[in-house]
Amino acid sequence: MRFSIPGLFVLALTAACGGESKPPETPPASTGAAQDPPSSAPAPTGALSGPTAPPSGDDVKKGIAALKAGDMPGAKAAFDAAIQKDPKKADAYHYRGVVNDQTGARAEAEKDYKKALELDPALEESAVNLAALQIDAGKFDDAIALMKRAVAKNARSAAIRVNLAMALSGKGEDPAAANKEFEEAIKLDPNNAITIVTYAAHLGRNNKKAEAATQLQKAAGIAASDPGVLASVALEYKNLKDYKQCVLVLDKAIGVKDVAELRIYRGTCKLGSKDLPAATADFKEAVAKEPNNAVAHYSLGNALADAGKLADAIAEWETYLKLSPDGPMAAAAKKKIELAQKKKK
Repeated sequence: MRFSIPGLFVLALTAACGGESKPPETPPASTGAAQDPPSSAPAPTGALSGPTAPPSGDDVKKGIAALKAGDMPGAKAAFDAAIQKDPKKADAYHYRGVVNDQTGARAEAEKDYKKALELDPALEESAVNLAALQIDAGKFDDAIALMKRAVAKNARSAAIRVNLAMALSGKGEDPAAANKEFEEAIKLDPNNAITIVTYAAHLGRNNKKAEAATQLQKAAGIAASDPGVLASVALEYKNLKDYKQCVLVLDKAIGVKDVAELRIYRGTCKLGSKDLPAATADFKEAVAKEPNNAVAHYSLGNALADAGKLADAIAEWETYLKLSPDGPMAAAAKKKIELAQKKKK
């Protein structure tokens, strides 16, 4: 069981979790989505597990059980009780930090991880999770310093190496140093496709497109049966403007799990390949699979507008607004409806 922030970003399939995310950016040549795309670059990794030592007491043990069961309030109450009884329990602070982290209380999580490290400087899991928060917050220097200290204690931790690499990449001053850390992490954990996708994202941002494509090909081979990782690979191909490979990888992902979100992503890459009919077909299939998927309606509206079917496009954007009136594309949908209505007159 993993008791940390999520590992490197893997696409969350909205069909499975019911959440809404922005669609990938429609290529500039299209009149489709004008929203910023979700970053396909993986997020920093959290610890691979909780502390390796046995729980320091019954309250900590109880909290871990609640955490396993997904009972965050119960877990937090147990860890609070452990700390109240003995404020020097490093593992209780660590696990409470995990609860705060997973429930969005990032500032409190950071405090807990720091306290855990103050009590037990060797607690690698807290160091990794703290660095992940620092990277997310753009505190790259802090994360670099923390992970360099952690590497000095355990040079064979892939999680430490990945977070150090991401902090160096985020800072942007020494891409070669980030390359070295990514490569060390991959040596330590060669079958971790997400680490490889992360490395590819870094290479792509630094205009190493051929090298990035090589890493993406490797990741796609490792993750051939994982649609979420394949989607992340595809989105990186999209960022490289290799729409053909983006579509091919999403073909594989959809072959494993045919859900609306993957159809939306593939449709977007088909737009990049200038294949509007095929893209429209994917968006229509996404709507058919999930009639309440607001993003599917928004994306279909964009494609229909590109085809000159303004009345149909307006209907799709209006459906988006009914399903998600305060969603991330609500303002854009309203603007598109207004412009389309003017064109119809």
